[in-house]
Amino acid sequence: MLEGRSAVLVIGAGPAGCAAGITLARAGVDVCVVDRASFPRPKTCGDALSNQAVALIRELGAGPRLDADPHALVRRAAAVFPGDLRVARDYAEPGWIVPRLTLDEALREALEASGARLLQSVQVRALELGAGVAEPITIVGDEFHWRAPIVIAADGPSSVAWPALGRSKPRGRTLAMASTAYYEGVAFPAGPEVADHYFELDLPHGYGWVFPAVAGLSNVGVYQRDDAYRRAGHRLPAVLDDFVARHPERFASARRVGAIRSWPLPVGGVGPVAERGVILVGDAGGFVDPLSGEGIWQALFTGQQAGRIASEAVEAGQLGAALAERYERTCTKAIRRPSRAKARVQEAMTLFVNHGLYRSRALRGILQWGYAHGALEHTKIV
Repeated sequence: MLEGRSAVLVIGAGPAGCAAGITLARAGVDVCVVDRASFPRPKTCGDALSNQAVALIRELGAGPRLDADPHALVRRAAAVFPGDLRVARDYAEPGWIVPRLTLDEALREALEASGARLLQSVQVRALELGAGVAEPITIVGDEFHWRAPIVIAADGPSSVAWPALGRSKPRGRTLAMASTAYYEGVAFPAGPEVADHYFELDLPHGYGWVFPAVAGLSNVGVYQRDDAYRRAGHRLPAVLDDFVARHPERFASARRVGAIRSWPLPVGGVGPVAERGVILVGDAGGFVDPLSGEGIWQALFTGQQAGRIASEAVEAGQLGAALAERYERTCTKAIRRPSRAKARVQEAMTLFVNHGLYRSRALRGILQWGYAHGALEHTKIV
């Protein structure tokens, strides 16, 4: 039985958990981070990093490892409509494609270098909240028993914090689903540093992507809002297979390497994200872009902000209402409010495709203007 206590316990050592742990350790706080996996480990993901996510990764100290390991740069992106009609934009600062095995190991190294404790292969099963905000939380798992006044939940969808806080799982409009696989031999007619996002009739409230190759392998996937996916009645791997089959111009000479993997993405609907000594970050807080499915920048940002709030809470002796409300306001301004706007853009993009409005040169011009000015990607540096 592994037992102990710390001023803050962080559950999950992905991007959100590492950002929180590094921020707390740099502030001199006694912080312990636990993860059910043993690193290095792969993680199902689209592997895309916005340039603002890269900037945060450098701020957290993981930049040199990221530079040294295999990656691809994204200097241009395109929204692709039926008939191969394209609306493209260039990035002054490129985005990156980095496999999660590489990214999470770089962040793990930065976490341990910061002085935070990391316990690997620890499965947390439940949180037992105290009767008052100043009472420690008991964290229990397989051969694990810990006490901490503050817990940062960075354990993704179906977080152990949700039942402890009385949360239900997101569904319908507040949940999205994605499937991804790696392919070698994918064609890139518009250039090897272009990320293509396909908006199609068969992917309402979603899109398919083809990303630049890293070490010869391209991350290819599909993303859809949960209610739209369920109405179609297809299994997620079949949705990806159908997307690939619709694009022989890209995949005629391609071969899938490994299995198709699917995962849920909460895009809201988890309620308050800071209360009773618990702070939700990343996917556990529903902080995923509802239009693009992007979650790495949101994970890094909320993890960093939660670390700052938790540091102040440790000094104050509790996560009081004022600190909890400040975290809520920060997340609302930076993520929730823009995400509500992005959800409306998603609705508009579905109508744009379903009614064939992409055929209008004038409407494509309006979309081109909005895309070029970052209207579809609020976490990009332009």
